[in-house]
Amino acid sequence: MGVLPAEKGPYVAIFTSDGGSSFRGNHQNFIDLIMMGKKMGIKVFVLTPSGLQIDPSSVIGYTLTFVRGKPRWKKTELPFPQVIYNRIPNRQVEQSDEVQSALARLKSIPEIHLFNPHFFDKWTIYQHLRSDKHLRSYLPDSILLHDLTSLKLMLFKYPILYLKPIHSKAGIGMIRITLNNKEYEIIYQQKNQKKKYYFTSFQKVWSLIQKLCESNTYLIQQGITLAQYHNKFFDVRVLVQKDAKGIWDITGMGIRLAGRNAISTHVPMGGSIENFDVVIKKVFGSRSTEIANHLKKASLSFAKAIEEKEDTNLGEMSMDIGIDKKGNLWFFEANAKPMKFDEPEIRSLSLQKILEYSRFLSLTKNSVPEVKN
Repeated sequence: MGVLPAEKGPYVAIFTSDGGSSFRGNHQNFIDLIMMGKKMGIKVFVLTPSGLQIDPSSVIGYTLTFVRGKPRWKKTELPFPQVIYNRIPNRQVEQSDEVQSALARLKSIPEIHLFNPHFFDKWTIYQHLRSDKHLRSYLPDSILLHDLTSLKLMLFKYPILYLKPIHSKAGIGMIRITLNNKEYEIIYQQKNQKKKYYFTSFQKVWSLIQKLCESNTYLIQQGITLAQYHNKFFDVRVLVQKDAKGIWDITGMGIRLAGRNAISTHVPMGGSIENFDVVIKKVFGSRSTEIANHLKKASLSFAKAIEEKEDTNLGEMSMDIGIDKKGNLWFFEANAKPMKFDEPEIRSLSLQKILEYSRFLSLTKNSVPEVKN
């Protein structure tokens, strides 16, 4: 094996899929990470499945250069990296034979530290946390959508339900069902539009749900009435990452405010970004510090539990956590491939943390460190 000693690097590869003239994924995100690596003395490059060679002493990767001030990618032979940060862009690509074969090979090399090896599944994450007696109280009641009976059961218990594809992101494919005075309102959220339906017959509701959900596995989740800011519902996006000692830490928290008539707070769906401290203080007043501390402590507990149950090495995750009007916390979901945080201070620190953790891994044997309480 041609993995270099960490003191001669470390070399960190951003792993993504082949595509187009070079590779897929968020190129600007990769550029930002490489530039942060230069500041920190860490050599970062992009690696794809096709870059893994029969000869195990090196790989073919992409390094960043600048031509007349514009970024360019240069295909280069490089030493095998000590650390691999998985940024495969979506679940469909991740499940391809090419990517699965490459991931299996990387996992088989003891000297390589691969972290965040796969996307999360909403239902699996729910089950992980449900099995922890200390964390289950944070979870909205949820079941898988199996049949008419499962939907009817949940509607009998709750007047508002959310149906979520277990493998979706950014609120795409989400459905809200509201029962009010024997009338059902259904809102279906797609990438660029929302569709509304009204029925008085449950059988018609079920017929529509079957049609909308036929190609995906869906989770049925109890609707939570969230706290509001400027008459709009909000939740909290929390970024949890491991630090330079391999310990989970809170990198940042941001408010995501729902758009007008939206059924989720996701920015691509019309949501907006607000400052966490400003909103929490305005909404909860003297309780704001207590709620913020509770949120941080709970988020670290979620991260620890998820990593233990997933039984793999994780270096970061983002979480969507709701706060109801009484200040209670509700865990909605976790994401193993966090989208870029738009808050500048969180963004900069997140890049730094990824590389600090990568450096830590390059100097240690393969193990998953514990989380501090």
